[in-house]
Amino acid sequence: MNPNNFQRMLDEDVERLAPEKYERIVSTVWGNLGFLRMLGDVADLYMSQMVGVMVMAAGGAGPETQNNANHIPPNTPDRPDQNGPIGGGPQSPEITR
Repeated sequence: MNPNNFQRMLDEDVERLAPEKYERIVSTVWGNLGFLRMLGDVADLYMSQMVGVMVMAAGGAGPETQNNANHIPPNTPDRPDQNGPIGGGPQSPEITR
């Protein structure tokens, strides 16, 4: 397969560089890519957890309640507020039995 002009130009540039300089450039590029990969891994690890923290800070359900199948959110008809009576009946003291 015949190399295109850009491949020939790259080969000429590599031939003009000293081997030590070429190796230093290659190692620097790979080092920078490794550093960027590490930053991406750290961001992936902590950003996903930070989203959960922000949801909990805004008043959302935490991860321990999401895994519990029997969890009933507060202030729903099945689980009234802690200060009110249990059940959905009338609130007047004359009607209670």
